[in-house]
Amino acid sequence: MTVARHLLRMQDLSAGEMRSLLDLAEAMKRGEDTGAPLAGRCVGLLFNVPSTRTRVSFQVAAAQLGADSFPYGVEELRLANRESVEDTIGVLNRYLDALVVRWYDMNEPGAGHERLRTMAGLATIPVINALDDEEHPCQVLADLLTLRELFGAEAPARRVVYVWSYSPRQKTPGVLHSSLMAAALLGHRVTVAHPPGFAPAERVTRSARAIAARTGADITLSEDLEEAVRGAAAVYTLSWKSPMLTGQDELRARTRLADRWRVTAPLMEQAGREAVFLDCMPTTRGEEVDAEVKDGPRSRIFQQAENRLHTQKALLTQLFDGTLTGDRR
Repeated sequence: MTVARHLLRMQDLSAGEMRSLLDLAEAMKRGEDTGAPLAGRCVGLLFNVPSTRTRVSFQVAAAQLGADSFPYGVEELRLANRESVEDTIGVLNRYLDALVVRWYDMNEPGAGHERLRTMAGLATIPVINALDDEEHPCQVLADLLTLRELFGAEAPARRVVYVWSYSPRQKTPGVLHSSLMAAALLGHRVTVAHPPGFAPAERVTRSARAIAARTGADITLSEDLEEAVRGAAAVYTLSWKSPMLTGQDELRARTRLADRWRVTAPLMEQAGREAVFLDCMPTTRGEEVDAEVKDGPRSRIFQQAENRLHTQKALLTQLFDGTLTGDRR
């Protein structure tokens, strides 16, 4: 059986592979011609929850590389009628050249990532995590390209603060977890500002700090919002489900935090005049972030969104051309 290279979590890429991928993404964004390296390929997109940026950027990426793409909702496949994952992947293996999957249910934490691991274990084609309940490596690759564009060679030394912000919806911690692991691998400085009960999953923090001890990264957690953002180069709004609270306890806790825990113009002033605002979206003005910040001159959210296209083009290219060799250096 052919062994495919998958991207399920940030640690599936080495620091060197990330840098190589970002180099290619930069070249593609500059318009350097790479031909059609995926000509004749077929890429499937299997999503059990809706998507705007991920679905459209992958479809456009595939088209620009010469491939066809085919989006599927779970309700459109026999998975919705109890066909097994084994049978589904066994069939898709014979039709597709790669499978991009978004799968999670916030009522079953961890089940989405396990589903992706099962799919990858059965697949002879690359499986790419397009957000589950544990990680979102594709978004974080785009964030890394954005930071490189903003800060150049100084990006590892410029501190990024991830701010837990109120949302009435329970959201996956995927972006946060992948961000911590990428920062650890690349030697970046990050702070996570969170209210009590909403710290990142302890196992993720522990793993990131173990890697940081080798790479020189700085991974800090803080429950003091204003102090955390002071002097930051970038303030990144995120919302994620508490790993400690469940059900109505979690809902009541996040509701109590609504007025204070969001990104506002005064909070951005605490960061400093040069600080930029980042947001992977979707976010609602007046909930996670105020409109004057999201729509203001510090905002780089559409630069981030555009970079999804370029990093995913680079990812697809390197998955098929053998660049991603599995070298863990």
